[in-house]
Amino acid sequence: MRNSAYRKQQVLMLRFIPFTICVLAVIAFVCSVQYDPFFWDTVQLASKHAHFFYENSLAWAPLPAEVDSGHPPFLGYYLAVVWTFFGKTLPASHWAMLPFLLANLWLIYRLGLRLGGPRWAWWLVPLALLDPVLAGQSALVSPDVVLTTWFLLAVEGILGKNRWFVAVAIAGLCTVSTRGMMTAAALGVWSLIIILPNFNACRVALLRCCRLMALHFLPFLPGLLLGAGFLWWHWHVTGWLGYHPGSPWAGAFERAEGWSVLRNAAVLCWRWSDAGRWAEWAVLCWLWWSKAAPSATPHLAAAERDSRVLRLLLFLLLFLAPSALLYANLSAHRYFLPLFLALHLLVFQRVVSLPATPNKGLLNFLKRPAVLLSLLIASLATGNLWVYPRGVSMNWDSTLAHLPYHAMREEAVAYLEEQNIDFLTVGTAFPSLNTGENLQLNGDQRCFSALDFEKNQFVLASNIFNDLNEPDYLKLEREWNLQKKWQHPAGVWMVLYQRKPVE
Repeated sequence: MRNSAYRKQQVLMLRFIPFTICVLAVIAFVCSVQYDPFFWDTVQLASKHAHFFYENSLAWAPLPAEVDSGHPPFLGYYLAVVWTFFGKTLPASHWAMLPFLLANLWLIYRLGLRLGGPRWAWWLVPLALLDPVLAGQSALVSPDVVLTTWFLLAVEGILGKNRWFVAVAIAGLCTVSTRGMMTAAALGVWSLIIILPNFNACRVALLRCCRLMALHFLPFLPGLLLGAGFLWWHWHVTGWLGYHPGSPWAGAFERAEGWSVLRNAAVLCWRWSDAGRWAEWAVLCWLWWSKAAPSATPHLAAAERDSRVLRLLLFLLLFLAPSALLYANLSAHRYFLPLFLALHLLVFQRVVSLPATPNKGLLNFLKRPAVLLSLLIASLATGNLWVYPRGVSMNWDSTLAHLPYHAMREEAVAYLEEQNIDFLTVGTAFPSLNTGENLQLNGDQRCFSALDFEKNQFVLASNIFNDLNEPDYLKLEREWNLQKKWQHPAGVWMVLYQRKPVE
């Protein structure tokens, strides 16, 4: 008995120590980014939404048309509540994300335990958290961090048959964004496929079958009512859903036809292999080609696990990919975060189920789970260092490579103030076209002008800006004077040009 109790204590310690280390790492990460300004789409989806509710004493009301993109403004309202109690500061905003970041850590470990057992569970944590999309979003005050929490909770609840987890998660997904609603629909279909064998077993008992169906979808009902209620309310008070012709985002919703659909398909393939993720697809293809059969495990039959996670990936693809194919510009990396997480689960499950192999030979060595997982984690981690050549667009909010930009922009602002340069004479582009109040919560209402080579006296440009292409940079180099340049070793840079005097 004493030996058994001692072994249990050892197991608990082996789980507690890495969990404590990971929790401290997450806290240290938030501490390192707590003064970073709002960035990319979070300026609208977090800062501007929160400002609206905060300035209206938390009264629930329709968002102004210029910042309303049709999503439920859960994060903005949550942030406004945080500001009300803890002050309107950047640290308060970033620390408000800590509960969701820690929940993501815990849920990823739970799924690792479920799909790989105690031996491999912790390997899933860096595999998922170091993905550039999740890592980049985790450094921001982002609704996609919240969406990740609800998605992981739903997957854990469905696999573990925990109806309370499922109910809370689906409600969360349906209140965080319209993509959350689409993800919830995919999860609903996936969960139904999982329990189909139960319906086959009771196919002769119609009443029992209906009861089983009702019990299965009962946890989905609160989320369905919340999502449908918000959409009805939004349509009732604004007259539109998704977007409207006067929306700042209307161009992204233009229908793609002909070659544009093929181009969107190519962009999707790029997104799903970008920033180190290609290694996961390569491993899956290699294991399939080499017919590496999974071994039996005590927690779930490997073939059954493989089937479940693969179906999850396929249903997410079915629900999340069509909008990216059929519309002009709905293919940002973060839009596919649930898909990427499902891919990590599938790769992890497939790798840790590999049978034991002899140590002789390079291929046998590479088929060892620890070796493959180490290579995959390294590939995803280094994906955060990928920076494309000048003029090639990147989703900078989906990689940690964007972090040096914040200090660089602050240096540029300080330089403009030292030189007494009026901000309105400086042309720039997204995401720098915002006031200091919206970006840094510092009360500064100054804002740069939109980029216009005919009117601007100065141009502040950076490879962070996707609105400038290579011809624009060549024009600046030929016809403008380079006044100042900031460069970071990680590849982010910013330049200030001044119009050449008329001769």
